[in-house]
Amino acid sequence: MKNSLRQKFTLSFVALLLFLTIFSGILTTGEVQRFYRQRIEQQLTTDLAAIEYLLQHTPKLQNLFSKDQYSYLTGFAESAGLRLTLIDSSGVVLFDSQVPFDSIRTVENHLYREEIQKALQLGHGSGERTSSTVDEPFFYSAKAISHPTVHVVRLAMPLVEMQQVLCGLRWKILLASSLLLLLFALISTFLAGRIATPILHLSRTAELVKKGDLQAHFAKETRDEIGELADILNEMLAKLRQDVIQLRRLEKMRSQFLGNVSHELRTPIFAVQGYLETLLNEHDLDGETQKKFIDKAHNQAVRLNNLFTDLIDISRIESGEMKMNYTAFNAVKWLKKQIDDLQVIADQHHIQLRFANSQGLKKVMVHGDQERLNQVLVNLVENAIKYNRPQGHVEVSSVLLPGEIEITVKDNGRGIPEEHLSRIFERFYRVDKERSRSLGGTGLGLAIVKHIIEAHGGKVEVQSRVGEGSLFRFRLKTAEISENRS
Repeated sequence: MKNSLRQKFTLSFVALLLFLTIFSGILTTGEVQRFYRQRIEQQLTTDLAAIEYLLQHTPKLQNLFSKDQYSYLTGFAESAGLRLTLIDSSGVVLFDSQVPFDSIRTVENHLYREEIQKALQLGHGSGERTSSTVDEPFFYSAKAISHPTVHVVRLAMPLVEMQQVLCGLRWKILLASSLLLLLFALISTFLAGRIATPILHLSRTAELVKKGDLQAHFAKETRDEIGELADILNEMLAKLRQDVIQLRRLEKMRSQFLGNVSHELRTPIFAVQGYLETLLNEHDLDGETQKKFIDKAHNQAVRLNNLFTDLIDISRIESGEMKMNYTAFNAVKWLKKQIDDLQVIADQHHIQLRFANSQGLKKVMVHGDQERLNQVLVNLVENAIKYNRPQGHVEVSSVLLPGEIEITVKDNGRGIPEEHLSRIFERFYRVDKERSRSLGGTGLGLAIVKHIIEAHGGKVEVQSRVGEGSLFRFRLKTAEISENRS
């Protein structure tokens, strides 16, 4: 068994070194390649600015190019070691430093080249590919300029030098790796023997624990990871010995939960009971008073129904019974509709509710359960409205990030004291218990929000200051983005 374990360790070490070598080689060449590209792009950006200045401030280059002008620009590009291309707004190539003057009219239209399209749309664009004109790999950088005839200036730098450097680097890494593998195989064989012995001792102790001896002890023979493993195993044994304590603690948590539920249910039930008893026993109540008691009983019944609904939801979420129905939908359209639906509640509380679409996006497709996300937004916005100050405002905003959209609900209400922020997502936790109940809160809304967002692979963040308001934000992954600006 010792020899077998030693062999396994040796093979594992060698395989690990091989993996690390390959990984470091890929990482190194990738970093070198990235460094070269950055340097090239920076250089081309600087050169583009210089050429733009040259074209705009050289009188003889203000009109269409003659043969002398063509030769002048060709010499300029060759002295800088660059390939210079000048293109008009329709994609026609007016000048190319690697194409003779007599042949420039035969060059194909460049309007739909990647970097040209980006330059025309965004002012600047770049790309990397093999040139169809000269059949060589180039890195391209293009810039839109203001000129009577030239609308896009494009520079290209050959990538042959970078490819040669990377090829040489790969061969050096391969040679060094081969020598290291041989040396490491010899060293790992020796080390594997030293590592195997304490592991075998741990294995024998584990057999005792398996047979039920919870008083066994894993000896710490080394001060490395194996010694740490012995400590971890001893900690695991200690935890096993404390199973009874853990079970009691879980039972206490269960009792507390049941107590909270009972307390939350008792209040509306007793209230409904009291209102109904009053209606049954007091025969001399006028119609207006009767209606008042019936309204109060109805409000408590609604609160009771909301509590049952939230309890069912959070139980299904925590048990894994509730499955998310993920679909792709337009987040911008969804946000606008939700805010329109919540406008009635905002008006009732004299709160200004608005949607801030600073980026002007019309369509951002996200992947999620729209019905459950409705719960999230309604909970957050209703809280922002109900716990706001008179004549306050609530702003729902969205920001498009790489691969995500960030949704924020911000108010200028009373704010949440700092000592409560770490607990507001707990079940039945309330900052202001009396006010929360009076507003119909169940104490489960933020807990449900937290679970739903976590089920979507995100998390809810909160920032708040007393007297200034609160901010809740969460992110959803985008499925497909259409950047149609309004």
